[in-house]
Amino acid sequence: MNKKEIDYALSLAAGWAWGVSLIVGMQTVQEKGIVPFLIWAVANSFALPIFGFFSYRINRLRNIIDSFPVRLFTTLIMVFCLLIQMNCIYDTLYQVLPSWVCIITTISISLFMSIFLYKDGILRNIKIDKPLWIACYAVLIILCIVGFCSKTDRYELVAYADSTGIKWALNSCLILFAGPFMNIQNWQMAEKLNNEKCLEKCHTLAGIFFGIYMLFVLILSIFTFSNAMLIIQVVAIMCITCTTIDASIVGMQKIGGRKIGLCIALITILCW
Repeated sequence: MNKKEIDYALSLAAGWAWGVSLIVGMQTVQEKGIVPFLIWAVANSFALPIFGFFSYRINRLRNIIDSFPVRLFTTLIMVFCLLIQMNCIYDTLYQVLPSWVCIITTISISLFMSIFLYKDGILRNIKIDKPLWIACYAVLIILCIVGFCSKTDRYELVAYADSTGIKWALNSCLILFAGPFMNIQNWQMAEKLNNEKCLEKCHTLAGIFFGIYMLFVLILSIFTFSNAMLIIQVVAIMCITCTTIDASIVGMQKIGGRKIGLCIALITILCW
């Protein structure tokens, strides 16, 4: 495993983690229990290795993905994804900043990403994701340290609240396993990694990196966050959200090249 392959794996893991996943993950543990969360987290972590294993073994699957109707549908998913991440940035910043500052910051970050990724989109995406995902790990470690060292209240976690939580987790597995196949940016990465003969290796490592992230989510679900922890959490969510925004914008370039992709991204941002 060389440095380049590690960078690819970090980018894959970062792009798979939506900005809301940190909050949703902790709420899942607290409300549904540890077992439903573990099922959900394991499925999330295995989704990328499963995609890496099957994506270039089934030729007809790639032909379907490359068809115009499917590319149009997956582009719409990228639009939807970008809008969700912009909402996530706004909602996260709104905890500590005035509304007008949140709006300007959200639009500015999205516009910067759109312009920055116009040239060499996939390569720049990888370069952005590495420091952001490492920063995310660092912030989550700080959060864990602050949580254990402070006197904040702690949740009494249960194995599972009731059977509906486990059913929810099991049902979510199929959706999670299918998710990477409907993410056009994953196919862009898969093409690059397949050409470099490291497709399965990088996706397997990405699953491990994402599993580490899920472990942090489980640990942090123990704590009732203090004001200081909420502020630190804002930084973590911003790192996660930005790695998903850049993946969405690069994915938009698949349907008609970088000019069309830029137009789609700018229209989406203006419509937000």
